[in-house]
Amino acid sequence: MSQTTGNRAVFLDRDGTIMEDSNYVGDVERVVVIPSAVTALQRLQEAGYKLFIITNQSGVGRGYFTHEAVESIHAHLDEHFGRHGVHFDRYYVCPHHPEDNCDCRKPKPKFLLDATREYGLDLPHCFMIGDRTSDIQAGINAGVPTILVLTGVGRETLAKREVKPNHVAEDIGAAAVWILKDKP
Repeated sequence: MSQTTGNRAVFLDRDGTIMEDSNYVGDVERVVVIPSAVTALQRLQEAGYKLFIITNQSGVGRGYFTHEAVESIHAHLDEHFGRHGVHFDRYYVCPHHPEDNCDCRKPKPKFLLDATREYGLDLPHCFMIGDRTSDIQAGINAGVPTILVLTGVGRETLAKREVKPNHVAEDIGAAAVWILKDKP
């Protein structure tokens, strides 16, 4: 059975994976894109992968910044990556405080499963990339192969050994190389 490209996706954590995590980023001025992110996402998109951002933004629930500030950052990312031909299919944002016990905060797989239904994805042919235990666990909970990147808090996550990702990569660029290796 041949694999069509339209049903493959990469779920991406935002802070620490495609942009630096500088502790509750609520201002566009604090956005610093990881150097290998543009090329990595170009390659994944050219190979037929849809790109989804799955991000916990508890700074909203904590009152550190507004949902509009998060949307401004996403508009900035769209503009930055868009200049290089990269398009994010959708942003899934959990704005809740961790104590809210919502159903959308990673490590819960709600957003990955929502995207699967909304976009007709084939989960075993998708990937979750992130730097935190909650990112990897969300992928595991959804039945998606996982990649831990060592940017952001990835090295600390690896040292804790709380989860076992399918692969560990230096950064998003190395993660893309691994995904695309030996794949149609």
